[in-house]
Amino acid sequence: MRNSWTGGKALAVQSETDELALEVHQGVPGAFDRFVETWETALYNYALRVLQNTFDAQEVVQDAFLRAHRALTRQYDEQRCRELAVRPWLFRIARNLALNRRRGAWTRTQESLASFDDDRIGPFFDPSGEGRDLERRQDAEMLEAALASLPTESRELIVLRFMEDMPYADISRTTGLSETQLRGKVFRSLKLLRRALETRGVAHAL
Repeated sequence: MRNSWTGGKALAVQSETDELALEVHQGVPGAFDRFVETWETALYNYALRVLQNTFDAQEVVQDAFLRAHRALTRQYDEQRCRELAVRPWLFRIARNLALNRRRGAWTRTQESLASFDDDRIGPFFDPSGEGRDLERRQDAEMLEAALASLPTESRELIVLRFMEDMPYADISRTTGLSETQLRGKVFRSLKLLRRALETRGVAHAL
């Protein structure tokens, strides 16, 4: 199944992706490689839409994975890794880093992916690869332009709810807002996006 907003493949069953956190903790060969491959595109697209800057988004995603690796291998015990809901946890890390970046409070982790000993190979991520093809099409460009015109919070909520198909419970864990607050904010964000699309000549927007 594909996400109609991004064209990217839908995420695997949540329990399967959560198990990767435990495998990283246990030092299973290649586990961190699979962990990154599972989440890198979603995190990058999220950070890019929050920050509106390719370089900043790349930096945020790299630091998010570095911090996640450190937590899973050095800070969390096995039980905590077993119980971890990975998606809201990882998006919350990226969110905090992105908002700190916007506020000018950026302190990048002084560590490189090359320092990991789990045989990770290949590029960290490819922002020009699959998943960004749709953004070259005219309708996606109009959507991106409309999103870019929204306030940061509205942009973020639309990405999490509709592009990442994240349930309100996970968005609540990611943002710290209650589900009741989120539903009202998402509704208002959609109204703003609809208006932004209509000003760009998109009929029957959303």
